[in-house]
Amino acid sequence: MSDRPIIVLVHGMGSHEPGEMTKTFVKAIDHTLTQIQGFKSKSIGDLAEIVEINYTGFLDEMRQKMADNAKQVGERLAGISLLQGHGLGQLTSKLNAFEQEFGSDEFFYTHWLDVVFYATLLGAKIRVDIGKKLATLVRDYMPEREIHVIAHSLGTAAVHDTLSQLYRGDFVADDEIPDLDPETHKLQSVWTIANVAALLNQVTNISNPYKSVVNPGDSGCAVYMANIRHRFDPFTYPCRFDPPNDGTWIDFDDYEAGYQLVDIDAVTQYNTHDFEHYLNNPKVALPLLRVILRVFPKPAERDVIFEKYRSNHLLGAASELKDAFKGLEVTDTGSLRAFLQIAKNFYGTVQGLKS
Repeated sequence: MSDRPIIVLVHGMGSHEPGEMTKTFVKAIDHTLTQIQGFKSKSIGDLAEIVEINYTGFLDEMRQKMADNAKQVGERLAGISLLQGHGLGQLTSKLNAFEQEFGSDEFFYTHWLDVVFYATLLGAKIRVDIGKKLATLVRDYMPEREIHVIAHSLGTAAVHDTLSQLYRGDFVADDEIPDLDPETHKLQSVWTIANVAALLNQVTNISNPYKSVVNPGDSGCAVYMANIRHRFDPFTYPCRFDPPNDGTWIDFDDYEAGYQLVDIDAVTQYNTHDFEHYLNNPKVALPLLRVILRVFPKPAERDVIFEKYRSNHLLGAASELKDAFKGLEVTDTGSLRAFLQIAKNFYGTVQGLKS
């Protein structure tokens, strides 16, 4: 049996072709990996087994039904059999309001509608699907092989909520959610990139990230946890996950040994929320390689890697983004409208700066 580590990727909002996230991940991480002695002709795709959990097909179907502007929202929702008998009136009213405010923007249907669906009726199915796949991997391959989970954007909320239910500790027979034990089924690492779990929890109230089992403590579900955010990614502004090292989240020793906050601010493209943009940064790629593959570059190699990366910085972009987001204030952090307003302002700013 192979002893290669298993990397599980979970995408964020928007439509993602199967395999697309894997290709992006391999390309970005290989760019850093191949600059390290002994790995110049290697690929993380060969050194680890990559498993992509893709829920795009399901949401694409929902998006397609919702994009039919010839019908009223209620009619479109009524055509989704999965929603029958689950409080359609409330969801119809909410989506009617959102569509009037944001529906003229293409991104509402291609990206933001995913967040609305996850935070309302369709999130349960996504969590069950992710949970079944993760539980199967854990039961089939642990403890012989390490399992690492990497989630981006909306995927961070879906992964957090799923893990909090998988490792919940209160076995419920005959339900759809498998049950795992934090002691015997502990994941090697969990990586949250552009973490919105705390923000979404304000809406869904499924599992508080500060009180859930998704942590690197003794009773947590992971050995190591990384929280990665970009200074100019506005999705990480409101309700950001920022656990203090004061013993209230996990104890001091576990925090020091198992938790890492990675704050980055370099800009190589205006869409700072982009998954690849995060991975291209050596401050993200090098810890990933260290934890997953035990790759430790020499100091001189690190210097070269960072110098090459700095040469790709967009001159003045950080200042432009800082000025553009100066007026972005989010007061109602417990609503989906706040998230959608951030998204609208952000992508409008990105398109303006690009042109």
